[in-house]
Amino acid sequence: MEAGKRARLVLQSVFSGVLSTHSKKYPGFPFGSVVPFCLDETGQPLILISRLAQHTQNIADNAKVSLTLLESNSEEGDIQQVERLTLLAEAEAVAEVDQAAQRYYRCFPQARGYHDELDFDFYRLNLVQLRFIEGFGQARWLSPGDTILANPFTAEQLKRIVDHMNEDHADAIQHYSELAAIPNPAGDATMAAIDSEGMTLRVANRLHRVEFERSVTTSEEARAILVEMARTPIRTQAS
Repeated sequence: MEAGKRARLVLQSVFSGVLSTHSKKYPGFPFGSVVPFCLDETGQPLILISRLAQHTQNIADNAKVSLTLLESNSEEGDIQQVERLTLLAEAEAVAEVDQAAQRYYRCFPQARGYHDELDFDFYRLNLVQLRFIEGFGQARWLSPGDTILANPFTAEQLKRIVDHMNEDHADAIQHYSELAAIPNPAGDATMAAIDSEGMTLRVANRLHRVEFERSVTTSEEARAILVEMARTPIRTQAS
């Protein structure tokens, strides 16, 4: 798998990171904070942050930021051996708030309403460069063109697919979680997002990435691969 695709998989599979901004209170120092994020229609990180937060005040003064991600299994083993990704970006307030809210709250329903009740704002991190570390001593710079991939589905198509799956095909979603070996004892998996290369499931209040075996670009192709996956037998250890 080429480096751009591997880096994109980290971007698609990790749902929080360390946001570093330029400190306004202590000039010259970086200020790090943890933020959840999902990917917007351009394939770039979408964050929701309070107007009162220190990092938001820093962004208002200097929009140049970085976001550092560690692959999801980084809590085990040697931290120097896991893949990680640092994104250099320009933070930009989102104009299409309703579309951003739909995407974000499907992934983080516990934050629903923050943007119109608690003075939070959506920001897109427009990527400038990416530093991808595949393991100890394996590092390279990548351009956004090497890495990011826009979502082929419009906001309306995305809503239709996700709502339809959650309302009418809950059993299939449980099956997807089993295919991906996601622990799901309560059987409460829901679909949060879908793009050309995979889907995001929400299981026990955690987000998980499930990859497709091939890319899809239309609703018909998405339906076909979801049906195929729903019919794919679960492999047991004995088999």
